[in-house]
Amino acid sequence: MNENYHSADDLDASIPDKHEVAKDLGIPLVNGYNGNLTTKDVGRIGGRMGGKIGGEKVRKMIQAAEDKMASEDIH
Repeated sequence: MNENYHSADDLDASIPDKHEVAKDLGIPLVNGYNGNLTTKDVGRIGGRMGGKIGGEKVRKMIQAAEDKMASEDIH
């Protein structure tokens, strides 16, 4: 992973926004409760994002921490 993230905001900016994806698909995703959405619609959002809603952020956070430890020579 070559990206360097200096803040959580930098990291968040690198991940597609689920609300923008939902809007592009015509799915009414809102902040807060979305219990009215079907599993199919939710899957379409996640699928369009390449499964990057949560897992990708965790991987990037771990990589950023490992990079920082390596640069500080902490073992």
